Amino acid sequence: MPHLVEGQIARLDVGESIACRVIGFSGPEVVLALENQPEEEIQRGDSAYLLLESEGKLQALRGEISAPSQAEIVLRLTDDIRLGQRRVFSRAPIPLPVRVHTGASEWSSVTRDVSAGGVCVAREGEPGDGTVQLTINVASHEVRAAGRVVRVTASDLGVQFEQIEDQDRLLLASLALAYHRPR
Repeated sequence: MPHLVEGQIARLDVGESIACRVIGFSGPEVVLALENQPEEEIQRGDSAYLLLESEGKLQALRGEISAPSQAEIVLRLTDDIRLGQRRVFSRAPIPLPVRVHTGASEWSSVTRDVSAGGVCVAREGEPGDGTVQLTINVASHEVRAAGRVVRVTASDLGVQFEQIEDQDRLLLASLALAYHRPR
């Protein structure tokens, strides 16, 4: 199975081969930035292949277009992939104010990276019993989530979300994707 990472150069085959770059992913959905416009308009539901070079071999992953636009395409992969990282969601190094409640303590900090599946927080207090409540400030909106601590270092706390509203998950996913979009 090929690796899939943000920033990776690829080709999208929709009857014609179009150069593209992987902006991000959320499970089987891959967001691609097109390098040039296709000759024919790409439609929702069209079958396509994502062509990747992996370990010197060309790999073709089958998928279906789920969200076409002029500059970006969302391709829902139907073939198995192995992400270039353990995470299922794209992450981005975006610092956001966060309030962490561990049961044993409560403290303010900042995120080191965010994704739709969890966050890494600068550790300012004790990690507690392994579960945390988070309040992340995104502009004037508060994202509230419950999570499980999956990594603890002297400076960081990695948290995987276990409860988060769908619209808040989408908000964090859109922030990560926006970070990886070509500028």
